[in-house]
Amino acid sequence: MKETIPTESKQSRQATGFYRGNIAVIASSNAIKNFGGGIISTYVSLYFIGIGGDPITLGLMTSIASIIQCFVLFLGGFIADHYGRRKIMVLAAFYSVLFPLLYAVVQDWRIFIASTIIAAFGVASSPASHAIVADSIPPKRRTTGIASLQVISSFPIVFAPLIGGWLIKIYGLIDGFRLACIYTAAATLVSALVILFFLKETISDKVGQKPKILSNDTLKDFAKHLMQSPSSLKALLISYALIVFANGLVGQYYILYATKVIGLTELDWGIIISLQFLLATILKIPGGWISDKFGKRKVMIISVLACAPCTIIFALSQSFLQAAIAALLLIVTGIYYAPAHEALQADLTPKAVRGRITAIWDIGNAVSVALGALIGGFLFQTVNPATPFYLFTATELVAAFLIIIAVREPSEKEI
Repeated sequence: MKETIPTESKQSRQATGFYRGNIAVIASSNAIKNFGGGIISTYVSLYFIGIGGDPITLGLMTSIASIIQCFVLFLGGFIADHYGRRKIMVLAAFYSVLFPLLYAVVQDWRIFIASTIIAAFGVASSPASHAIVADSIPPKRRTTGIASLQVISSFPIVFAPLIGGWLIKIYGLIDGFRLACIYTAAATLVSALVILFFLKETISDKVGQKPKILSNDTLKDFAKHLMQSPSSLKALLISYALIVFANGLVGQYYILYATKVIGLTELDWGIIISLQFLLATILKIPGGWISDKFGKRKVMIISVLACAPCTIIFALSQSFLQAAIAALLLIVTGIYYAPAHEALQADLTPKAVRGRITAIWDIGNAVSVALGALIGGFLFQTVNPATPFYLFTATELVAAFLIIIAVREPSEKEI
């Protein structure tokens, strides 16, 4: 059935019912999955070092997985627009159950790398997930809706790092992490069942023969839509790639810096991460409302500029209190950027090509993570552990400058 522009009464009903239908399904599924993943994600870097890896190898593993994701995301975006969002989300959800179980029995860092690379294929559903969310939220409340969805999806993570840290404290790093992986696998399975039984498709079946995924026409199709997209959308994608690169520089190394340089324990860092998630939960919805009311572009610029120096503060920390303040400042300043970006990207992208544009966005992000993690690991191990955190600041400032000079909000939003 062809979608029409909602009337005011229809918009009102939609605005008060964000968490019906697909949005409720995705929020519930993500909340369960994120809780399970949050138990182990904070400690992956330490575990990898504990079974024989090093920072450079950690960065290389992240980089290879991200490059694999580039190809997978390309296919995922095409499938989302031509074959349906739901099918690929269901398959990816059950595929993801396997890997926490593998991590629970891995005893060698080389096998851990292989498992992580194979797990990267699960991101094929990312374009479909972003597209189905954008399809299901009214344009006028898009930032608030996305921010609210992210809050509900991530709220259980507030407690997850504490559980992971407690398990590691009681059973030791290796056994505690493996036990946490079993809990993660169980939560991921429940999350997949929610998607299977309750998620609904948001696009109608295409008329005629399905196009082939691997063909020159497919590549031309992606290139055409990228070239024909508004200049603001292109600049927006590049700026986000820079933000992701900056976070890739430091993301895997926060816990290593905290434990090896500052001298915190694993549970200390778990407490800080839980406080970060709690603060994000409190601030994200008001931030989304501010973006919808006063402009997404303005909020993005302020957020990036304020967030940029926070990693320098973290690198200069010498105690639990100082590290906690720096980590919380990262949330206070940076939490508003992602929902505003995703909503503005949806505003600029027609529904019919939203899966493919989202795939291009995700591919750019994957390349950025690959470069950032590799460079960050090299700098951390061979130059100075603080160097990646300084480079984060410089990259964020470049991204802010690009948004200022090249990104504009559309006069008419895409539905």
